[in-house]
Amino acid sequence: MGPQINVVGSLFPSWMLCATIGIFVTLVTRSVLVRAKIDPYVSPRPLVYASHAVLVMLVLWVALFRG
Repeated sequence: MGPQINVVGSLFPSWMLCATIGIFVTLVTRSVLVRAKIDPYVSPRPLVYASHAVLVMLVLWVALFRG
C-alpha cells in the first residue's frame, strides 16, 4: 500500500490524485496542440495521449510521494 492522502476525512491512494492530475494535464496539452495546429501530426493519437497521461502521473508520483 502506497502513501495515502486525506480528502474530506477519507483516505485515498496517492496514485489516484496523480492520475487525475495526469489526465487533466493531458487534456490541457491536447487543447494547446489543437490550437497550434500540431494535433493532426500526432499519430497514433490514443497511444500518444494515453502515454502522456501515464508519464505525467508517474513523474508526479515519484516526485511528490517517493522522494
